[in-house]
Amino acid sequence: MTRIAMILGHDLLIPNEDTRVYREATSLVNFGFEVTVFCWARRMDKYETKWEDERNGIKVVRIFEDLEGGFLSKVRSFKRAMKQLEVKIEEYKPDIIHAHDLEVLDVAVNVKRITNAKVIFDSHEDWPNMEIVQNWFIGKYYERKQRKLIDTVDAVLTVSDELAIRLGGGTVLYNSEPLEVVQQPVENHRFGLDGIVAGYIGALRKPILEEIIDSASKVNALSLLIVGGPPKGRGGYSEMIEELEKIAEDKGANAKFTGPLPYSMMNECYAACDILIVGHYVHRKLRDYALPKKLLDAMGYKVPAIVGPYDARRKIVERYNCGLVSEEWTDTLTTLSNDKELRKKMGENGFKAFKMNYAWELQEKKLLKVYKNLLEGEAGDEK
Repeated sequence: MTRIAMILGHDLLIPNEDTRVYREATSLVNFGFEVTVFCWARRMDKYETKWEDERNGIKVVRIFEDLEGGFLSKVRSFKRAMKQLEVKIEEYKPDIIHAHDLEVLDVAVNVKRITNAKVIFDSHEDWPNMEIVQNWFIGKYYERKQRKLIDTVDAVLTVSDELAIRLGGGTVLYNSEPLEVVQQPVENHRFGLDGIVAGYIGALRKPILEEIIDSASKVNALSLLIVGGPPKGRGGYSEMIEELEKIAEDKGANAKFTGPLPYSMMNECYAACDILIVGHYVHRKLRDYALPKKLLDAMGYKVPAIVGPYDARRKIVERYNCGLVSEEWTDTLTTLSNDKELRKKMGENGFKAFKMNYAWELQEKKLLKVYKNLLEGEAGDEK
């Protein structure tokens, strides 16, 4: 049986499943591969996690190395974590190493030199620019690192056409739901909201939610469904919600904050929405390459979306007429809330495009093709 070692810079399962990695691993297991995901799980005591785990045929091996102290201390911890991953993967003797994102690509390339395994670079993010907006020097380091390492890998996967171009080519795998999931019947209780419901689903960031609440307050008979918790690793959630609820009350906006909900409830969230607002909360440098999963979800659940004018998302919405493009929310919310037929038409357009181009059943065929080509020695077209 072909052995696949996936590498991940965080835990696969805890506190929540990494949906893209878990979906890819599940498909590969179903295709008959042996899949082990090697995770840098950071702190051992944080979630009472085990060294090894297994779910639905996917084996999980964790290493624990917390990032503590100042910059140099964190660098040393990072290097220790990567070395632990290298040792475990080398012992595993994989046929293919599938590195998820740039921070762990070094590990894959180093093990390849010893084991002669094939390497797949799965780029979920524009990692160099993501780092540049935090620290210019670290970002430039990752930019050079990516340019150097990408020539040593055997195949590249990524999340959008725009990022594939930036990487110099690759196979785009959209992080989308299977058709069988989006077509499941669901009870629509609309979370107790009346009128037209505009939804925001994802990490809660105060500045953009203040904008959305202000815009919603200017649209007649519009309710807001806001689903999610704070960005990963950040606290202050309760205080932020209290502030946002007060802002909504003062402006006369009908807004419901559900807090974080389990992934299994996402179908209920989309069923409750007549409109989905896809926020542009990432830094402007990253927006053109980012394709939020929630846009694909909206298409699958027949919900028209409002997106910002950023290439990856804008092109899809304009190509398939499945929503509206704007940096400002009031006019687009007004247009969609006042036109039931337009919402229905855009929702149907989105679902048709989802079914023909984006559903996971189509993506996993592309994934299998990449793997087959690597195993048969035809990697050239995959980079």
